[in-house]
Amino acid sequence: MSENIREEIERLGYRVVYKPHPVMKDYNATYNVIYEGKRITNNAGIKLKIPTNEIWVSEKWRKYEKYILFHEFEEIKFRAMGYGIEDAHYLAEMECIKRFRDDPQWREFVVELHISDVENVAFDIKKIIKT
Repeated sequence: MSENIREEIERLGYRVVYKPHPVMKDYNATYNVIYEGKRITNNAGIKLKIPTNEIWVSEKWRKYEKYILFHEFEEIKFRAMGYGIEDAHYLAEMECIKRFRDDPQWREFVVELHISDVENVAFDIKKIIKT
């Protein structure tokens, strides 16, 4: 894999599209692509009606683009190998750990992402309690 993951993704004809965080908060990033002749998407890609060969990323994570895109592309490759969505996600996480383990900016990203996910759940719980 090249050092510049975005260049590699664009060589495959994929478009990286940043979307407002409220649209993406439940997913952070997702995709709908043709990879090695197979359509690779997931429930988020279907629900959001992502056009073919696009990877959508929350604008909140723009400064961490290389980590997000690396993860999404690894997940796409695992899906193309036949892994299910959850297994592919887990395997992509493991690839991120192997590649970025000693990268302080990646560690910062992981903490921010976790905090954001917890805040999203808390917000959703507050909405449920009010209704």
